[in-house]
Amino acid sequence: MNRNKGASLTKGQGKSPTLVKSSQKGWTALGNDEIFSSNVDLAFRELLRSAHVKLKAASTVEVMEAGRVPASVVLTLTEWLNTHQKDMLELLKISQSTFNRRRRSGGLRCDEADRVYRYMRLYILAANLFHGDAKSAREWLKEPAYAFKGKTPLQHAGTELGAREVETLIGRIEHGIPS
Repeated sequence: MNRNKGASLTKGQGKSPTLVKSSQKGWTALGNDEIFSSNVDLAFRELLRSAHVKLKAASTVEVMEAGRVPASVVLTLTEWLNTHQKDMLELLKISQSTFNRRRRSGGLRCDEADRVYRYMRLYILAANLFHGDAKSAREWLKEPAYAFKGKTPLQHAGTELGAREVETLIGRIEHGIPS
């Protein structure tokens, strides 16, 4: 699976994503339930921009290691995945009190930001599986899967290994391999 090709990305100001597609004239807005990007870094950087993080030339890793990922990106991801904050925090293994502290202090720790990136990556990959249909991607990510013994792909992705298994399942489905 090539995760870094694609000419367009998710853009938004914290609400359900307003999505854009590259054209020769620049960016063209699309409907709210379509995603046309397989570049996870660009989508993650847009998630950061939606939280008003000013990005310079720093790589995504540098931003995460420096603690510059604001806790508010959790709220944006919650909206993009159309889930409840309590459920998103549980998936991210962040307690409500810790989340409140992170919001006051301004930033997520590197390991917490890495988990946000993990779920953003799965969301983009699932959306690509459904040809940019964000609604179908969200539904699939929340539907119990036989391959994960009845857990949803989001629940199974609680570890990096689990997330890789979800990616493998997406790849198998994309290539028509029975799963």
